[in-house]
Amino acid sequence: MQHAPGSKQAIYFTEVGPRDGLQNLPQTLSTEIKLDLVERLLDSEVDQVEAASFVAPSWVPQMADAEELLKRLVASRGRGVMHRVRVLVPNPRGLERALAAGARHVVANLAVTDGFNRRNLNHSVAETLSELESMAGVARTSGCVFDVGLSVAFGCPFEGAVDPDRVAELADACQELGAVEIGIADTIGVAGPRQVSALLEHLVRSGIPTEQLSLHFHDTRGMGLANALAAYEGGVRRFEGSVGGIGGCPFAPRATGNVCSEDLLYMLERVGAAVEADVESLCRIAEHLEQVLGERLPGSLYRAGIWSGAPAPAPS
Repeated sequence: MQHAPGSKQAIYFTEVGPRDGLQNLPQTLSTEIKLDLVERLLDSEVDQVEAASFVAPSWVPQMADAEELLKRLVASRGRGVMHRVRVLVPNPRGLERALAAGARHVVANLAVTDGFNRRNLNHSVAETLSELESMAGVARTSGCVFDVGLSVAFGCPFEGAVDPDRVAELADACQELGAVEIGIADTIGVAGPRQVSALLEHLVRSGIPTEQLSLHFHDTRGMGLANALAAYEGGVRRFEGSVGGIGGCPFAPRATGNVCSEDLLYMLERVGAAVEADVESLCRIAEHLEQVLGERLPGSLYRAGIWSGAPAPAPS
């Protein structure tokens, strides 16, 4: 499934830092800081920003201001901005809140194992899938795009290795209920490039086109970019990342290290992909976020800089 050398394959990129990145921080940032981050990311020309989660504040207090954030974003940018913003909805109540707040694009999560799904959503996989069918119908009636992300698709902290047949079965179920995009997530960062390639081939054989797939990697064990390259070479053109590499999943033990947006997009550019987002702008956002958080971020490119190919100036 590799493409000819030199062919420019356009990347669709979703920046998840404001949601998946900030939800795992020990501190809760103000709405003003979150709004500033979302607006900076929109200005960097990423295709889409995942801005918030409509989860119960008692579960993820960092996302308690989701309605207020969208309200301020619309006041600043107009309602049209909502077509470039996606929000997470964990259940029917979350979807109801998101639609009332003006969301036009939502994503729901479904784990591929009961162990993780119960920890994350307090339901079995079958129970959540039943909810998703209803939620997809509500979203469709409301003219809202509905995506589904499959968590722990490569390995589960509670049940271990995951059978590719299980991932294909649930991806097919998501396709049947009308999910526009199906995200495949390495939630705890255990995948390797060969495993990524094999799963993609299995999904395609099962009737899931690569055009419908998005890949979400964690760099927990240093494999994020290698896995993303394997996915790209396997035909995937939709990716997610977190600016500066911040965040992870609060319900997955030791699942630090979302793959870094600017590192990922720089790598994809270097192998010939067409990237619309301004990678240099993302580096500046990471620098700013480092100052806001008061600590060095996991990403590499924002610290090293984009190499121009020119020799470094001689020391004076």
